Amino acid sequence: MKFIVRVESEEKVVNVEEENGYYSVEIDGKKSVVDCRHFGHKDYLSLLIDNKCYLIESAPIKIDEGKYYARVMGRYYNVEVLDELLMATREAEKIVQGPGEHIVTSPMPGLIIDVKVNVGDTVEANTVIVIMEAMKMQNELITEVPGVIKEILVKPQETVESQVPLVRIEREG
Repeated sequence: MKFIVRVESEEKVVNVEEENGYYSVEIDGKKSVVDCRHFGHKDYLSLLIDNKCYLIESAPIKIDEGKYYARVMGRYYNVEVLDELLMATREAEKIVQGPGEHIVTSPMPGLIIDVKVNVGDTVEANTVIVIMEAMKMQNELITEVPGVIKEILVKPQETVESQVPLVRIEREG
């Protein structure tokens, strides 16, 4: 099965085939054998990729299908996983919508340490917007899109729950 995977601003085409209880994964022409196991809570994955082990914690973003925050080695990444049909749907929506609102949300419950932007600031994609502490680790939350900061919904030392809107951004075309 073919997927389009975006991690931060980098996009890859990923082909996945199940073979004998494992997965054959091809990215940029490089094939890897992957063993994937869910354990504990359903949002924890143990991946064995070419005999290297990775622990991944993911949290679905409630506002959009196929989007996740994934924590790998203590750092959060914005990840979007689309099959070909969902990708075509998203592209059609962009044509219809054009510029619009983008919301940076909290990936999990935590404490806001710092807000790195002000209302009216122009930001590029992958700009750090908020620093948040969760599970005794500080995480940089970024915007996926360029735009102008329209509203800041949190302040330092504020405790937030998972999936809470933190910053509203007016997307650039």
